Amino acid sequence: MTTANDPYQDWIATHRFHGSDARAYEQRIPAWPAPPHFHLVVLDEDGNAQALARSLQSLAGQYYSGLLVSVASPQPAPAGLNSSRLAWLPGGAVWNALDQALSDTPAGHWVGVVRAGDLLAPHALLVLAEYLHSNPQLHAVYTDEDIVEAGGRRHSPRFKPDFDLEWLRGSAYIGSLLLARQSIWQAAGGWRHIGGGQDEFDLALRLAEHLPADAFGHLPDVLYHRSASHPALRPLPDGAYPQLPCLQGHLARYAPETQAHPGLVAGTARILHPLRATPRVSILIAIDGRLAQLQACVESLFEQAGYPDFEIILIGHQALAAETAAYLQALQQLGDPRLVVLGDGPASSTSARLGFGAQSASGSLLLVLAPSTVALHQDWLGEMVALLQQPDVAAVGARLLGSDGRLRHGGYLLGLEGAAATPFAGQPADEADVLARNQVIHRVAAVSSACLLTARDAWTSVGGFDHAHFPSAWADVDFCLRLGAGGKHILWTPFATLLDTGAGDAPADNDAAAALRRRWLPRLARDPAANPNLSLGGTSLQPEPEAVLSWNPTPWNPVPRILVHPINRSGSGEYRMLIPARALHDAGLGRNYASQRFLDPVEAAKAELATIVVQHPTSERHLRALEVYRTASQALRIVEVDDLVTEVSPENPAARHFGADALSAFDASLRCCDRLVVPTAQLAEAYGPLAPEVRIAPNYLPADVWGQIAPPRKNRGKPRVGWSGSDSHLGDLRLLAQIVPALAKEVELGILRRRQAGAAPIHQAPLPSSAVRRLSRPAGRNGSGHRPRSARRQRLQRSQKSAQAAGVRHAWLCRGVLERWPLPAGRLPDHTRWRHRPGLDRRHPRTHP
Repeated sequence: MTTANDPYQDWIATHRFHGSDARAYEQRIPAWPAPPHFHLVVLDEDGNAQALARSLQSLAGQYYSGLLVSVASPQPAPAGLNSSRLAWLPGGAVWNALDQALSDTPAGHWVGVVRAGDLLAPHALLVLAEYLHSNPQLHAVYTDEDIVEAGGRRHSPRFKPDFDLEWLRGSAYIGSLLLARQSIWQAAGGWRHIGGGQDEFDLALRLAEHLPADAFGHLPDVLYHRSASHPALRPLPDGAYPQLPCLQGHLARYAPETQAHPGLVAGTARILHPLRATPRVSILIAIDGRLAQLQACVESLFEQAGYPDFEIILIGHQALAAETAAYLQALQQLGDPRLVVLGDGPASSTSARLGFGAQSASGSLLLVLAPSTVALHQDWLGEMVALLQQPDVAAVGARLLGSDGRLRHGGYLLGLEGAAATPFAGQPADEADVLARNQVIHRVAAVSSACLLTARDAWTSVGGFDHAHFPSAWADVDFCLRLGAGGKHILWTPFATLLDTGAGDAPADNDAAAALRRRWLPRLARDPAANPNLSLGGTSLQPEPEAVLSWNPTPWNPVPRILVHPINRSGSGEYRMLIPARALHDAGLGRNYASQRFLDPVEAAKAELATIVVQHPTSERHLRALEVYRTASQALRIVEVDDLVTEVSPENPAARHFGADALSAFDASLRCCDRLVVPTAQLAEAYGPLAPEVRIAPNYLPADVWGQIAPPRKNRGKPRVGWSGSDSHLGDLRLLAQIVPALAKEVELGILRRRQAGAAPIHQAPLPSSAVRRLSRPAGRNGSGHRPRSARRQRLQRSQKSAQAAGVRHAWLCRGVLERWPLPAGRLPDHTRWRHRPGLDRRHPRTHP
């Protein structure tokens, strides 16, 4: 069920740890040579007995047993406490007792602090143990978190990025649950009480001083639930920056020349890196013909010239408008050595002109700048150069705002909207999300070519912009990804802000986006600055409720990951897709996901599936999905069909959807799959030649529903045959009306249908008159769509008499499906006829399974 006002509740509903997951870990853990051990101290500084009890209860409910818990509380230990896994530290200075207990922990253990009132998810330490076992290079780790109220309601999730020191300094995003190996914890100085809810932030900074970035892990799952009374969650008044003292202490130890200042919003900081040198910056502007914007751009560069050494290279081409060409000529005549005009650049593409201009640059740094931008403050370029001078930084991007003050560009997040996009684009620039993403300096995968600074050597080393594949759109993303592939970082800063008067972000060039996916699909599917629990479907970064994209509690994948796309969630979608999928999952033979939403290429790559099953692909939408899965996923593609969909009865309410277009899509879908699965040999014969492979999987009743039912057998003179269906099978009933009289003396027929609320119990309700009327309605209709009343009445009477003569019994359809009874040979009326359908390469029988 969708929760319109809180998508996080939908996320919670689809992300639950099940018994089958625990059993997989039971088989996994014995293979670990050295299972991790945890020592957690529950900090109860206020002596809150209820909050302490909640935390201890959550720790006692952990699936993982390798845990020692200590309690630092002014409260006395409970009488009779005697446990090898629970220790009560001496009262008094709880902070000193906490630090001493963790200092005395064996060096190989993982240690951390849980504040009283905070909770751990039951599977938290189990999945953490797996994560640490699989990543032995890690020495510290943090998780995602949310807030839990005293009544148990969870809200306000913090889906965090992978470790980013610049981001950590700016917004203290790591939060609460922070674990480290005891040796590193001790080397970093242990736990220090700072006050103001900044203890965890101070610890994270000190750990970062002792660890490389790749030793700081992030497990993207909400494993920690902060109490709503947590000190770090107290509202901050405007102008409050409680983290500055410990941040300044960190910089004094780690980077003495770097300064920390209040940030753009409360609770954030601006990290001001020193400008160690002022090399020449060559500003490359590829002219696109919009003269007024170009004039404003050039004038702002001189007016906001806070950087001492730069040149402006204007790259035109022969096809420019006369007034633009005249303006360039006038600039050239000024004789300013900082102005370089190239009028003979290639007209083919913007990327090609930028490459042409870079060849004439005299600076060691290149700034790619859109002619629609306007500089807004003096230190914007100095800020970018100072960041580019940081170790391993290959490019820097600026914040771009629209004329309405809304965010245009805040760094690209890979995978958004099918390629890349800026999170929260279009929102007011001063609005901060929970991680202050657009208010602090942080790493990104790519930045916009509207304002991109890089070293000339870096530009040359990767060949600049690839104008052959990306003449305009996405050339900047491709360029940054090639820089990042060499181990370099891309930074974005909000402290270099420009106005962008252009039309907006990069155009949605479908060909260029497809080229970007072909080259970088695995990278687009996993951006360290994102989080797998966030949806790629928009820039608002909502929680991703589709579990197939965000939930894998057994990441070593002991069983195949399977996605099924049922045609519906009842009928054949239930008994042919969902029930078998649940059975596989419960038996531990597959991790199964079901969705009626098809994945886009980036999502398909992100899901890392072994098998994808599409049911009844009779539309262009189905065909496009199968084509996406063929190009973007390594999964086995299966099509499931349980009806002769190419011969739909006119009485079927869905018949209008099965025209020539549907048949063409069905034909192409079968050729696009790896395997076709059908329930009967007849369907295999009809459709098998269209697919590379065909398998027959008969219908079965689910044992959990029907296995305990053992009706008494009665001696009857005739076999009893059951038939089940719905309104979509009225054409079948028309055929059945012909069969029943012929077999009345040999077969007793039971018709099963869905029971309606308030209907009579089993065996006692006649077929509703409306259904009988619809059953008796012939194909031909008058102008009003119905036959005359007298004709309908006569046909109804005839159908009722035929039913009574055949001994028809009516029952109710509960769940499952009855297998078809094999009728005696020679008794089937001649209702089967051959027909050729366009798009199918063989004739097939027209039947109604």
